[in-house]
Amino acid sequence: MEQGLGSSTWWEEAEYKQLGTVNDRALFVLHKLITRDITKFQAAWAVAFPGRPMYEPRQIQPDQVTRGPWLVILTRMGATREETTDILDRVGRRW
Repeated sequence: MEQGLGSSTWWEEAEYKQLGTVNDRALFVLHKLITRDITKFQAAWAVAFPGRPMYEPRQIQPDQVTRGPWLVILTRMGATREETTDILDRVGRRW
């Protein structure tokens, strides 16, 4: 069984390579997480943003997802420490 999210393969995708902004990269990662397991993502979102329901994935404003919520979401989605560090860097939320 694969450990983590397998995110290292995401960065080679043509869609990712065309992204120019941190927000676009954040939306890409969020889409990957939602597509992977929407139920798990919604549960992680509920912990990261208590009292702030996520009705539609397209309603997410990536610039409002700070480092703390990213950590919660990535951890609950099963990201390894290395993946978390890499993703945080790519979405402009470095350690």
